[in-house]
Amino acid sequence: MPKVFISHSNQDSDETSYVADSLKRAGIGVWVDFENIRGGADWLCEIQAGIERCDAVVVVLSAASASSVWVERECLYAWQLNKPVFTALVADILIPLHLINIQYCDIRERPADGMAKLVKSIHSALEYDEAAKQRGIATISREPVEANFFPFLEQLSDGDIAALAARDLFHWARGVADEVAFGGVTKPGFHARIKLNRQLVTVFSVWAYRRKPAAQIPLDLLAARKPFDRKRVRAATLRQLNQLLPKAQRFKAGKANGRPTIALHHLSSAEKLETYKRIVREMIGELRAAADSR
Repeated sequence: MPKVFISHSNQDSDETSYVADSLKRAGIGVWVDFENIRGGADWLCEIQAGIERCDAVVVVLSAASASSVWVERECLYAWQLNKPVFTALVADILIPLHLINIQYCDIRERPADGMAKLVKSIHSALEYDEAAKQRGIATISREPVEANFFPFLEQLSDGDIAALAARDLFHWARGVADEVAFGGVTKPGFHARIKLNRQLVTVFSVWAYRRKPAAQIPLDLLAARKPFDRKRVRAATLRQLNQLLPKAQRFKAGKANGRPTIALHHLSSAEKLETYKRIVREMIGELRAAADSR
């Protein structure tokens, strides 16, 4: 009989009991902390052993569990052990980055149907051979990576448009920059960097801001590099960026000393996206030319 570890927040005891009881009725063994940890036991060691002894992990996903450090650690430990992870969605929430690519079963409105889907998914996953079981597991990460960043972005404001523009910029940047790297946990993003005099310098970033995902150029940091050490050069870049924005939202002159940030929905047309790329490409060319002339 397969056995699953249930990862949950203590604030969701009713939902967790429902998931556990439903799995038991379907013939699946369950490990859940309020049933399986003995009085006086070392809680952390028992949790770790519980994950190790189980075949899979089911996350009861709510606002409380999505923000729980312990639920996140349990998922990541299961990933390290190549255990399949599933989610039982019990609340209307933004799915966290490390679970965005995990198959979820919705038990909010029709819990019986959601649990039937979950049971079927568990049996199917555990019937696969080892290679098949590991498919997709590597996408479980609390850090942003290519596999989880763009699906996470799709959930946000104007998510479909934002994800399309971000993917386009990401793949384009890999052809013109020396490094494109992801970073951030609470504020995920990726950064296009070029090498100048043996140092990597960020020329633009894409941030998964929850209200407005955006592309950003750090003119304040580039001010340490020729020719952007001259304010008129930074101001010229700012004027070009302003052409991508409605008049009411254009940057003030002082933003030439800051980090002009453009919401990705403003880059939704092919023309504007190509204009943004041209601006960045010209910046890269000027930075490299100045560095080579030293």
